[in-house]
Amino acid sequence: MHSRPSTMTVIFAAVQLSTRVASRQSKATNLSHQLFRRGSSLRSLSTSSSSSSSSLNDDNKYFTIGLTGASGLIGTALRDEISNIGSINGKPVRCVALKRGSKADKKPLNDDSANTSLVWNPNGKTPEEVIDPSALQDMDAIVHLSGENISTGLSGPLAPLGIRPWTDAKKKEIIDSRVITTRALAQAIAKSEKKPSFLVAGGVGAYGPDFFEGAKAADESADISKSTGFLAEISRKWEGAAQEADDSGARVVKMRNGVVLSTKGGAMAKLYPIFLLGGGGIVGSGKQYFPFISARDMARAMIHVLQTPSLNGPVNMCAPSGCTNAEFTSAIGKVLRRPTILPFPSFAVSLLFGEMGEEILLGGTRAQPQKLLDSGFEFAHPTVEEAVQSAVDEDI
Repeated sequence: MHSRPSTMTVIFAAVQLSTRVASRQSKATNLSHQLFRRGSSLRSLSTSSSSSSSSLNDDNKYFTIGLTGASGLIGTALRDEISNIGSINGKPVRCVALKRGSKADKKPLNDDSANTSLVWNPNGKTPEEVIDPSALQDMDAIVHLSGENISTGLSGPLAPLGIRPWTDAKKKEIIDSRVITTRALAQAIAKSEKKPSFLVAGGVGAYGPDFFEGAKAADESADISKSTGFLAEISRKWEGAAQEADDSGARVVKMRNGVVLSTKGGAMAKLYPIFLLGGGGIVGSGKQYFPFISARDMARAMIHVLQTPSLNGPVNMCAPSGCTNAEFTSAIGKVLRRPTILPFPSFAVSLLFGEMGEEILLGGTRAQPQKLLDSGFEFAHPTVEEAVQSAVDEDI
């Protein structure tokens, strides 16, 4: 009788498979289109509300979004959703990819195209050196998505898996990449005569990692001042960096994102080939909550926020039906039609990943998107099985 391969053997085999798997994702477009049609009636709810919220720059041809992290997982999903809906507040959308550089471009946004780019400098000593004031005047919103990934890196023994534990240097990179850039944009917005909406990407880790089976979900009214864990520390500093824009009267939305499910990036991209090989299983006890959202719903929720001026402050961006790690594992197995019987024990997580693994993999957060629900947003993929199916089927 052949012995079953160990969990780590399967994981390393999955690394070799992952690049081949990624090339096959574009073949899933037919079902993706069906999901688009299914979600069209839901998107119309957001689109119809655009008439009630006026654009910041009514004289401009475009509804203009300055977007950092435009090529990342969430930025790509947002741009794809924009191409589906076509307009915001009755105007075609212009996405300006904000690219970091040592010197900010000094040019107005007079490019008559729906997609353009602009260099900005987060290390500028004055708001004018951070981003060109005339370009800022033409923007209806800045969506700030960029920041050092909390778990990946090119160094360390687990680099072949795209995983890097939290060293002191890694922690500093994570914090600085968020706080310095957010503060620079907030200061520029504060000094601007016309103030665009400022959407800042954070995480539901703000509520801490202590949510296990049976725990009550935290909504946006929860006090995060005493939440434990490194992710909560990041969130407090990240959200605090936007305060100057908030104090100036700009609309600031602190997006507390759940885990975005996509086979193109993030946690799902690492898990997909492992589960496809039949090497998946629960992590630790499996009772820790897993705050998920499909990439499609993440993009749709961001459009909804852009079109709903009454939304401000913290907004939980996660599915309403929270699940545990065991339920998430079961959903992947069901969608992929694979067994999920190889657990990843707690001691192995701690040994391999240290603090990062103990907080992200063994800890859990349960959050409720109360503000989204109260403002009329409807999820296309409210359950974990639907969200996993979307991640497998859609090319975002």
